[in-house]
Amino acid sequence: MSGGSAAGATPVIASISISGATSLLITNPTPTIGFVQGGLTTSASSVTNVNQCQTKTKTAVATLTYSENFGTAWKTRVQAQSTSSYAGQATNIGTQNTPGGIYNSESNFVFANTLGGQTAGLADFGTRLKATFNNVPTGVRLFVSVNNVLNGVIPITPPANPGGSAANGVTTWAQLVISETTPDGTLNGTFLSSQVSSTDGAGSGNNVPIAEIPVVNGSASAVWEILNTNPSSQETVKFAVFATYVANVAQNSPPAGTATVNMSFAPTPPVFTASSGAAASSSLNIPRFIADPNAAKNIFAINICRTILLYPFVTNQAGFDTGLAIANTSTDPFGTGPQAGSCALNWYSGTASPAPTNSGSIASGTVYTTLASVTVPGFQGYMIAVCQFQYAHGFAFISDLGARNLAMGYLALVIPDPVSQNNSVRNASANGCGTGDINCGGGEEAGH
Repeated sequence: MSGGSAAGATPVIASISISGATSLLITNPTPTIGFVQGGLTTSASSVTNVNQCQTKTKTAVATLTYSENFGTAWKTRVQAQSTSSYAGQATNIGTQNTPGGIYNSESNFVFANTLGGQTAGLADFGTRLKATFNNVPTGVRLFVSVNNVLNGVIPITPPANPGGSAANGVTTWAQLVISETTPDGTLNGTFLSSQVSSTDGAGSGNNVPIAEIPVVNGSASAVWEILNTNPSSQETVKFAVFATYVANVAQNSPPAGTATVNMSFAPTPPVFTASSGAAASSSLNIPRFIADPNAAKNIFAINICRTILLYPFVTNQAGFDTGLAIANTSTDPFGTGPQAGSCALNWYSGTASPAPTNSGSIASGTVYTTLASVTVPGFQGYMIAVCQFQYAHGFAFISDLGARNLAMGYLALVIPDPVSQNNSVRNASANGCGTGDINCGGGEEAGH
């Protein structure tokens, strides 16, 4: 426990009793023998907004952060024997066989039974960190960084000896494994290669090695094992999440929605409670944990591509009226997929602005028309139309009644969607990028 404090921790109480003809005096029959404290704090970067109409290829959408609450919360499977030895090998248990010894590993005391061929006390693996993704929109593929990263475009420099002790100057290091319950294998080269999914370089011109995690019915999971850790310090690791999808607006693919993540230790057995996990078991993994008790975190959202139209002057006063038109031009000779949607008409005239009105669904290749005198009688000000489809264009015609003396017309201004604009700034900040960095991306607009 960090600093030796038990603040916020749950005490573990022992019960001592004596039976027999001769009784001994017990000063404290229920001593506190330890404390249980949550060992993990997690967070995710701000929600990344991506547009349904823009195909994405391995685009960074989230950074997941895991932090120790005390220095020994993360442990390797067995104590690293040196900076050149792999702490996860079942055959490399070293001399962890002294009762009462402190080994700062998930296994602690280990005793090999040469008669039965079993190893008492040997954990199945080191500390593992899990991300469980839900509500992933249909058609979206997910990728995660194979190792911990600085951010979505910059990887951590690999340590020369994965499996060594970070206390000896080795970088804190975590490795993606193929599942949360797969036992540790042997070291092969630099990584647990027998445990790792196939890797692929991420997009945006960066060098972060990534692996795809299967999405089934909107859910997926990724698990990393800690291979290097320093028991003398509270450490933090970050992992990057990437998304790929092909835009098909005409088929509403991928559908609008917000993906979430829960972050925890692993494994978290599917049928498992705190009490059942604490009981002795010949089948459950060691170590094992309960699932993330916190609410899921939103990580990225797919938004319908909208068109925002500004009508800077609309009047139905002093004998004038304004005719308004909105054309849905998603039917064209260029092969654009036809779209349909409504437009929310937002009226602004100072402190007494009328309530928003709705155009109803505007089919592709059609034009919606209305009069200010019909929709907002007596209004003078400006109007912003938020249309739930691409390629909307607007026209306004202002005249005296009957258009006998004065008349003028103008095209509505197509203004940037604030959701897309804000997302560009958010991505740059999350990736540690500065203005003008070509690896940070920027706002994207489509129109004709």
